[in-house]
Amino acid sequence: MKKLLIATALTSSMLFARNFANLQITNSTIFVNAQAQISQSQPLYVRGGYLINKNKHYFVYAGIKSEGNLLGDNSSIMASLFIDGVYTKDYSAMPIGIGASSYLPFLQVPTFIKAEIEYAPEILSFNKANRFLKANAEIGMQFIKNAEAFVGYRNISFNHTYNNAIYAGVGFNF
Repeated sequence: MKKLLIATALTSSMLFARNFANLQITNSTIFVNAQAQISQSQPLYVRGGYLINKNKHYFVYAGIKSEGNLLGDNSSIMASLFIDGVYTKDYSAMPIGIGASSYLPFLQVPTFIKAEIEYAPEILSFNKANRFLKANAEIGMQFIKNAEAFVGYRNISFNHTYNNAIYAGVGFNF
């Protein structure tokens, strides 16, 4: 039922502007992420993702994110604040996170960097989880107007490391 609700929310929200979907691949995992803007007045997004590894273990998240220019309207540095619900077979949590992203202005091909970190202490961790931490960073280029290729690093941990990987990926903006 939870998977159905998440899939429905993500699919229905894709009708709004400023959306993206991306695919991250390692030797042992596939991670699909999506984000859709749901408000025009203040950038507010719904987001979610699904990771599955070669042992058929999965990680699902869904949440809400807001973002804005970090240093005013003339800045290319964006800052974000978000809250997610994360779920696996044995662990779940409700972490709060921050992120930053920017395009590098001095390169001919649009190049971006972005990073996010989110944390849930014991009070926001459920089932067998005592805590939750997820961190990721990536750098990529937009070779085509609405498509990007990137590499990154992610670490997902509950009471122990759940997924720790360097990945490559592609994304689409629409």
